[in-house]
Amino acid sequence: MTKLLRRTRHNIIHSDNPSETLASSEWQMLKKAVGATEDDTIVVVWGTKQDAASGASEIIIRAKEATIGIPSETRQALRDGTNGFERILPGPDRMYPDTDLPPRRITREHLEHIKKEVPRPFWENERWYRDLGVPPDVVAPLNISSHAGLFEIAVKEWHLPPTLTAVTLIQLPKRVARKLHHSVGFSTETMREILLAYRDGALVKGGILPSMMMVAAGGEFSRQSLPPICSDGELSSAIERSAAELTSLNLFNPEKESEVLMGLVMDKVRGRIDGNVVATKLAGAAAEERS
Repeated sequence: MTKLLRRTRHNIIHSDNPSETLASSEWQMLKKAVGATEDDTIVVVWGTKQDAASGASEIIIRAKEATIGIPSETRQALRDGTNGFERILPGPDRMYPDTDLPPRRITREHLEHIKKEVPRPFWENERWYRDLGVPPDVVAPLNISSHAGLFEIAVKEWHLPPTLTAVTLIQLPKRVARKLHHSVGFSTETMREILLAYRDGALVKGGILPSMMMVAAGGEFSRQSLPPICSDGELSSAIERSAAELTSLNLFNPEKESEVLMGLVMDKVRGRIDGNVVATKLAGAAAEERS
């Protein structure tokens, strides 16, 4: 029997185990030696004297726990549909502190550093976005976006309009994806350069989407590739040429004349000046003409 125990993979075995067991004659010998009956279960532990004593002690403790209730433990699923003990659940003495690592002193400086690194709660971010007037359908996506940090910098440090910035970071990429019929990812660095170009006056509002379309098509955003900003003289010239074109058109709805004129002008200066500037210029010219 001693040779058999040495050959087995475990150092514990019991008489109810359907595998890894002893011969029937050996179990009978053990039952006779300890005075066990057919209704008893025999558990055999072997190893060094210290290991065997420790194992036997744990078996006694577990047997007592089983008479109280289901012990807190992790069990493993067996192939026959049953389950078996795998390990006990660690208690607070095991988990706190972690006994696998050396103790580390928690200094006040360390705590202050952690506080600075902790992100602002999402509900505070959403409240701030709403206070800034960010569109409701953009608030939640912006809060979980990788561009959220860039939004904060653009609004707080660069003083860009919150709504324009949020729409650029969240809604325009979706619009680009719809136009190209596939998802598109814009790096934070690319979006940063686009917003900085707008801040510095090198890119107009109407040029943001075309610039993103160019990047999505495989291009690289650079200020050198942007069309020059339309000057006042160029805008006045474009308005004069568009007005002349308008006189040669037969409009089905004459009351739409101002809208048609706006379209003709924008065809000449699109991407170089914002539409609201053109609309203001046309409104001023119309007012002067009426007076």
